[in-house]
Amino acid sequence: MIHKKLIFIILMVAIGGAPFLGISARGQAVNLVKEEMIALDAAFKKIIDAIVLGNMKIIKPALKEVHEAREEVEKAVKAGQKITLQKNQDKLKEFVELDDKFHEEMEVLAKAAEEGNKNLVLKQTHKLLDACVVCHEGFKK
Repeated sequence: MIHKKLIFIILMVAIGGAPFLGISARGQAVNLVKEEMIALDAAFKKIIDAIVLGNMKIIKPALKEVHEAREEVEKAVKAGQKITLQKNQDKLKEFVELDDKFHEEMEVLAKAAEEGNKNLVLKQTHKLLDACVVCHEGFKK
């Protein structure tokens, strides 16, 4: 089991598939940015369900894991771990600015959901999904 994990870590580093690796509580290497993207994917599925079903109350809890994942990324960066982008590494500052703006817009979404403002939730969801596409076009292979 450990052998497979070690091979996985080596492959991730060798192919540049890890924006950066952190270490989980269980001592396993974790691609923290990828973990945040997985949390975002799950949250967007719940957000879309919330919009379709008209149940804005499920949005804020859906965002909890995204916030937690981002906090882990921020901790790792503060600890001196480097973010490696899949492309356009020289535009790291732009990437960070896009990410900060994205999370500000996510807060607007959370507030709109708390207030039950379905129209603003729909508008913010669209805006956030557009931001995903822009970021992936600029920084993901």
